[in-house]
Amino acid sequence: MLWPLLTVAALRVPNRKSILRALDLFASTNLDFADALSVAHMERMKLTTIISYDRDFDKVSGIQRKEP
Repeated sequence: MLWPLLTVAALRVPNRKSILRALDLFASTNLDFADALSVAHMERMKLTTIISYDRDFDKVSGIQRKEP
């Protein structure tokens, strides 16, 4: 439901591509939205490792989770 609203060109949305990618991840991996947004920002910055106890990050290919 948010996708059409976020793609309206006249609407100013900071980090629009990251938010849209996070929505895709949220729907396809069952990550919570905050985690999906973290992954989207990581992808944008070409980062592949996250330090976290949250095993949900293991659901995302291309992201390696390390425990602190």
